Formats: sequence, structure tokens, C-alpha cells
Amino acid sequence: MPFVVKAQDKFEVNGKLTNEGTNKLAILSYKNSQGKDKSDTVAVKNGAFKFMGETAFGNRAYIILVPAKKDSVKTRRQADYKDFYLEKGKYAVTATDSIKYAKITGAQAQTDYLAYNEQMGPLLTQYQQLTSRYLKARSAKDTAEMKRIQTEGRPLGVKMNSTLDAFILSHPDSYVTLDLVATEKAAVIDPKIFDSYYKPLSKRVMASFTGKRLTAKYEKAKQLSIGRTLDFTQPDNKGNEFKLSSLRGKYVLVDFWASWCAPCRAENPNLLKAYKELKDKKFEIVGISLDETKAAWLKAVDADGMPWIQVSDLKGFKNDVAIQFGITAIPQNVLINPDGVIIAKDIRGEDVNTKISAFIK
Repeated sequence: MPFVVKAQDKFEVNGKLTNEGTNKLAILSYKNSQGKDKSDTVAVKNGAFKFMGETAFGNRAYIILVPAKKDSVKTRRQADYKDFYLEKGKYAVTATDSIKYAKITGAQAQTDYLAYNEQMGPLLTQYQQLTSRYLKARSAKDTAEMKRIQTEGRPLGVKMNSTLDAFILSHPDSYVTLDLVATEKAAVIDPKIFDSYYKPLSKRVMASFTGKRLTAKYEKAKQLSIGRTLDFTQPDNKGNEFKLSSLRGKYVLVDFWASWCAPCRAENPNLLKAYKELKDKKFEIVGISLDETKAAWLKAVDADGMPWIQVSDLKGFKNDVAIQFGITAIPQNVLINPDGVIIAKDIRGEDVNTKISAFIK
């Protein structure tokens, strides 16, 4: 049943650029009442512009300012823009001649967004400065400076995470919080950790497009929770159908990876060490590659010397197994016992063999 737009879902955005004339166009990029991307364009007249339309829930939107002349291609590519949260209600956009530095006020979601930016903005500025310094040090191959910057950045990272968490937990009825949970906390969902962010979210925000997508992803991810039984079928590197349950009676580490994933490749030596030490103790590894080309996949398998079972349908993140279990970030792995039940997740590091050995009896 399609979403029915109500009168209160209407919005109005009024802009005033005190130093602008009539040589610009204002573009509003937003979600319409069905959650689809939409773009409206109006001319700026005597520094003023106005948008009226319909949306649903609260979603991030963008106002873009571009030259009115069609031949100003280069300038258009350097468009002036600012993001904000658009929902039902009236908004005021005030600036001199740049949308980037505009003040945008309006409904509650935008008020929340301004509050979040006030808290996180200074920390992001520090982070960007550290990143710039790090890139310069790396370019100069100054390893000592790189280590100093990493050390300096750790407390900043802790502060950024605590600021993010504090905002999320104190604003459970905000569309801004919902987006933060979806983008910052849901890359890899472990219900034991994720529930503290997910469960407080209000029914109002969870009824939105983003909320429904997040719930669907969460339900898939729960299939990889400890205590759940795991099985799937996927073609191996020789083109034969492989079924995970064919390894019942063994401990199996199911590893999601790809040839292009540097963190995944960095873990392969650890997995290889564990495989060599435990393969005679009813232990096996099954690698599920999220590659899209067989050549790249098999080249990485050969280069990293991975002798264990390898499967892939070469669909990238649209891999059938990845979709089934909501895998949207790698590396990820799960350890299953001889009955096919998940007993551990995301085992990594140099002592991965000892971690797995602790489960094998």
C-alpha cells in the first residue's frame, strides 16, 4: 500500500541571501513523500528564493546554489551547498552570498542536527587537521611523526565516540539519531552491542523509510547471532555447489572477505597459521569472497596461500549469502561448532589460533 501524504507533510523553505541578486539558481535535493530522491530548482530573485513541496518523515536534504548561466559549467561543478534535515514545517535559510555558511532553522529534526553539529563540529575539525598532518607525514615517509599523530589521535577518537554515543542515547526520538545509528553503528551488527542503540529508538522514527531499512538489516544480522544455526549453499572455486552443512562434525570458521579488502588480506596470515595448527583437530575454514571477477578472487587465494574451502557467486556485496545475512562490511567471520551452531564471532589478530583452540574440545 503506497504511503499517503497528509497535509502536515507539506514543507516550505524560504531563503534570503542579502548580497545576492538574480544571477543564481537554488536547487533543493530531498526525499519526496514516497522516499524517492527528488530535485526542485528555483531562480534566486533579489536574493530570495522559496521552495514548497511534500515529504515524509525527516530526511537529510541539500540546498545547492549555482550560477543561472548555462555555460558556467566549471562554476557549476564547484557548486555551493549545505545539508540540513527536512520534514514537515517551515524553514528559514539566511546567508550573505554563500549557502555553505547559511543558517538554516526549522522543524525539530533540523534543531537536533544543529545541536549535534555544535557538539561534534570542533572535534571533526581537529580530526581533519590530524588527518592532513598524517597524510603529509606519510607522503614524506616520516614514520616517527605518523606514530606521534596516531598517539595524539587516540584520545580524540575516544572523545568523538563518546560524544556520538551521548547524543544517540539522549535523543531516541530524533531522525538525526536514527541516521547516526544507521550510518555509524550498523556496519557490522552484533545484537549484544547494537541493541543498546537500536532498542531505545522511538516507534515514530522507526516507522520511517530509514527505520524500516534498518529493521530489515537488523533482522538479517540476527541470523548470525551466537546460538543460531548456520547453513548456506554457494559455488566453490571449481564451480561445484558447496553446502556448509556438509561439514557437520567439524568446527568451521566462515570468513567473509574479498581480494580488494586490505584489512581482510591482512588477516589471512593469521587464519593460515590457525588452519595449519588446527586442521587435524576437526577444524575447517570456508572463505566467502565478495569479489565480482573470478580472476581477482583466485589470484588473491593463490597469492595469500589459502588452502581452505573457497566459495563465491561473484556478485560482490550482492552475494546471495551476504544478502541473506545482511553483510554490508568486511572482514567478518563466525565460528560454528560441529552441530552448525554459531559459538563465536569476528575472531581476529595474531592469536586467532589460540582463540579458536579455546572452543575446540
